[in-house]
Amino acid sequence: HGAKIKSLSKEGIYMSIAATLLRGAYKALGTKKLFALPEDELLRVIEKQNRNRGFFMPTDHKAHYEKRVINGFPCLIAREKPELAKRAILFFFGGGMMIGPDKGDIGVIRKLCLETGSDVWFPCYPLCTDHCITETYDMVFECYRQMVGIYGGGNVSTCGFSSGGALALGIAAHNSALGSPLPQPRHIVAVSPGEVPWNDEEKARMKALNETDPAIDYAFMVSVEKFMRHGSENVPDYMISGSRGDFSGVGDIHFVYSSDEVLYGAFPDFAAACERSGVPYTVTARPGMVHCYCMLPYFREAKEDFSKIVEILGRE
Repeated sequence: HGAKIKSLSKEGIYMSIAATLLRGAYKALGTKKLFALPEDELLRVIEKQNRNRGFFMPTDHKAHYEKRVINGFPCLIAREKPELAKRAILFFFGGGMMIGPDKGDIGVIRKLCLETGSDVWFPCYPLCTDHCITETYDMVFECYRQMVGIYGGGNVSTCGFSSGGALALGIAAHNSALGSPLPQPRHIVAVSPGEVPWNDEEKARMKALNETDPAIDYAFMVSVEKFMRHGSENVPDYMISGSRGDFSGVGDIHFVYSSDEVLYGAFPDFAAACERSGVPYTVTARPGMVHCYCMLPYFREAKEDFSKIVEILGRE
């Protein structure tokens, strides 16, 4: 079980036109500048964005949808059929623990559901604009506890992008910290998982990638800690920096990055955490891509890597 798997994918140096255009769009929109704003300005911009974000009950008939309230927060469940699937995926949106989900997430949830044959749970977890990260963990871990009760141990996997990738990993770390009251996730897929850098080497690697990342500014990966703590000093280290967690008992972990993004600088620390925990892992790192590119599965590189995620999460 402790054997580690490494596969660093840097294929496709030639970028598709769509991928190149997307990278250009991020630069033109000034996304990176948003994340480098002073804290009070950043909060104002995010609060404005969040007015049009949150829980959405889909109106399409391409899947079966259900709303479940967990710890006072809504969770969308998507199913291919009215009856329960054999397996389920706990899927987390990204947004730096600050920005809520939008309607675009529904298409990804539905795609994961239909292509993996799994039920997908999508919690609108408490954001750190108004809550401490410990409250976020309370809610998402209760989702996981309910899922294990319904689908059984070994039938639940986690997946997320950006801060959601941190939570996908964090479920396992939190379970370990609590003394492993539940079976660990079967598979974890973490797409560009968020991480507050916690050692000098990690900080140096992330800073070095700041110039090539068109979306995320290194400054945000440091400043977000204040929001995550929300005034509390009593926050476990793995909730702030996921690579400090214990993933022992997880079936396997799969990381997906752009090799040009700031958060790729955290990968060596996550790899070390997997090795310490005796968990097999893989990494796919594509040059030239934007942060969380494969969660926009509409161009060649994103389609290819999203299909890999589907294959992983669909495994027994």
